[in-house]
Amino acid sequence: MAASLLLRLNGGDTFVKFDPATNRSALRNLTDVLIKHEAGVITNGTVHQLLKHFPEEDPSDRVEVSSDSDQLQFIEKALSKSTADWKIVMGHFPVHSASRFEHGDTPSLVKSLEPLLEKYNVDMYFNGHDHILQHIVKNSVSYFGSGAGAREHNGVNKGYKGLKGYMEGKYGFMAHKGNKTSLETTFVNEDGSKTYTYTINKE
Repeated sequence: MAASLLLRLNGGDTFVKFDPATNRSALRNLTDVLIKHEAGVITNGTVHQLLKHFPEEDPSDRVEVSSDSDQLQFIEKALSKSTADWKIVMGHFPVHSASRFEHGDTPSLVKSLEPLLEKYNVDMYFNGHDHILQHIVKNSVSYFGSGAGAREHNGVNKGYKGLKGYMEGKYGFMAHKGNKTSLETTFVNEDGSKTYTYTINKE
């Protein structure tokens, strides 16, 4: 199993821009933070931490996000040397996401990480961030997004290419069980009912 936090590859997160080369960070858009706080999208605690720790970006001295070759090399080395029965990569941000009105696809990860997942025959990529449960398959890699434990969200692009299953509008989580030749993932919603099950089998 190979796992990595992908904040650096993403150049920060939804609200904060981060450059791994200079270790500089800044708010992407202060107005956006305040609007989302007013709308209840982010909590008092979150906005307090954002405003406390991250300055608003200076237009005359912007944070330029660099590619993170060190992190990519670390991931590639781990995957290339792995002899695990299952190759699983975990990160907070989605590579692919069918969620609407949230983060969605992460272009930087599609560009830099997805080729490594495919090159080294990764079985699964797990992420959070978008607040639904979803399963997308692209080029034999299963992308499982599990973010429904933190917030309810309605909005799924049901025509998203590769989308196999999803759950929206409810709290929920994923349960997994497996062995050397099969790995089963089940979506479970807040009342305990199972809404989707998918099994990957190996010979």
